[in-house]
Amino acid sequence: MTDSKGRLLGRLRRVGVGLAATAALLALFRAGASAWGQSRLRDYRDATQAEWDAERARIRERSRPAGEGAAQVDCGASYARTASIQLDIHPEWVKRALEAAPGAPLPPELAAEIERRRPEIDAFRQTARCSRYELPEDSAWIDYGPIHPVWHANRAVLVQGRWLEAKGDTRGALDRYLTVAKVGADLSAGSAIAGLIGIHDAERAYRRAAALVAGAPRLPAAELTALDRALEEHGRRLPQLADVLRKERLRLRQMAMSLSDGGPLPEEELRPLASSTGARALTTALPMAAVFGHALPPLDAQLRAAEQIALDAQRDYSQVERFQEVAADSLAVDVTGLNAMLDAEHLQRTARRDCALRASYLLARAAVEAERAYADGGYPEALRALPQDPCGTGPLVYERSPGGDGYTLSSVGENGTADGPGAAGGATGDSDDIVVTRQGSDVL
Repeated sequence: MTDSKGRLLGRLRRVGVGLAATAALLALFRAGASAWGQSRLRDYRDATQAEWDAERARIRERSRPAGEGAAQVDCGASYARTASIQLDIHPEWVKRALEAAPGAPLPPELAAEIERRRPEIDAFRQTARCSRYELPEDSAWIDYGPIHPVWHANRAVLVQGRWLEAKGDTRGALDRYLTVAKVGADLSAGSAIAGLIGIHDAERAYRRAAALVAGAPRLPAAELTALDRALEEHGRRLPQLADVLRKERLRLRQMAMSLSDGGPLPEEELRPLASSTGARALTTALPMAAVFGHALPPLDAQLRAAEQIALDAQRDYSQVERFQEVAADSLAVDVTGLNAMLDAEHLQRTARRDCALRASYLLARAAVEAERAYADGGYPEALRALPQDPCGTGPLVYERSPGGDGYTLSSVGENGTADGPGAAGGATGDSDDIVVTRQGSDVL
């Protein structure tokens, strides 16, 4: 009995020693993993500083007062003061109005609502002329601020442009469309979500401007020259999808930079990362620093790859298809604020709108060039070297009508064949074509 009891106690002592050794090893492993994770985060944060400073300087330069109000002394206008202009009308009517052909009348109820909101719209337009994107702190341009007031107000200006277009006020309509395009560019200095809205608004504005330049009676030569200069200036600040993706990547870097050595991790913000990677189980055995110190750098690389694809797509539209590879099951979808806005399917649609923005802008420039080249009762046989179609495989297409009193400009899209809608102002449906048509050449 004594021997059995001794053997049992011996076994218990050995088990106890084994458990103690295991616990010590686990504690050592956790400490090492924590130190490794913190080291990875520290390296990740330190590598950010130069890029962060360069981006901050670029955004500060871009957030200076611009437009008509740039010459004003102490220009203090800011979109932060913008009041949301919620049109008291069914959204479907607004959508149809923005997709209608050039000069199409607005529903009476929508026209009355625009007239009722004119003081608010005019106040916003004045803000847009002398504006800057707020940058009170270094992180303001990547945080998700209240952008809905600017979004709704800008859409109201766009609808007002349609209203003026329907009334035959070409100059007033073009002024509104250029305002909307400028606000879209200003928004791209903000967060990723603001940049997406900026792309959408600017693309609609340039589409309508292109259609109106060709669809309305010809403007006098001096006004066409001024419009061409204004478009050239706007073209230097077109919002881009690559900017949107870079903002999200830098937002992740900001999270890492906000960590002090040994300090708490922003677990609530980054918890979706653990869920999406199946790492939740690991967090029960390993410190969060070890999990996130390993996961954040690859996520940064993934967003950087998507950003590079967006830049490549500006030169080769076929690169848009590669977004599927990057976006499918992407951590970027789960952990960043892009989430449902940039799932694989939506990211492709956004990439197509990115190229459609640049195509619409170039078509507006080409339409102005065609109008300025009008002479001796007709339009030219050909324009100067047309730029590459951002959404196609060749240059933009210009065709003069048989009688010389009109022309067609088009971005024929991915398949290189004009098979889409009839006008740049209209909806595209399943086609990615954008077509601008001049019929007749009456002078305004």
